[in-house]
Amino acid sequence: MLVVAVLLELTSLINIMALNSLNTTITANGSTAVPDWNGRLGAFLVSGTFDGATVKLEHQIGSEWVSLGVDTTVTSSGGAQFITPQDQLRVTVSGAGGSTNITVVVKPLVV
Repeated sequence: MLVVAVLLELTSLINIMALNSLNTTITANGSTAVPDWNGRLGAFLVSGTFDGATVKLEHQIGSEWVSLGVDTTVTSSGGAQFITPQDQLRVTVSGAGGSTNITVVVKPLVV
């Protein structure tokens, strides 16, 4: 039983190490994919100069991209926790001005 418990713990650690995230700077309108989301609890963090920009975290349902909600739609620095079973996520920026320079981080929260 001890060997099984150790193997399960090692498998869990390997899965945590393989979690994908996004850490990028965005300066114009458009969408940026979050690599292979895993359906876990995540953090959406945004900061910088918005210059009129709106930043949304979206997941794909069928062929449509849908905002994860009001907490993941921001017009100033902030962040939110989120969870979605969907594996396709993206960050979309609209309304960006000439001085827009926004850092976006999307990463799993490991509890």
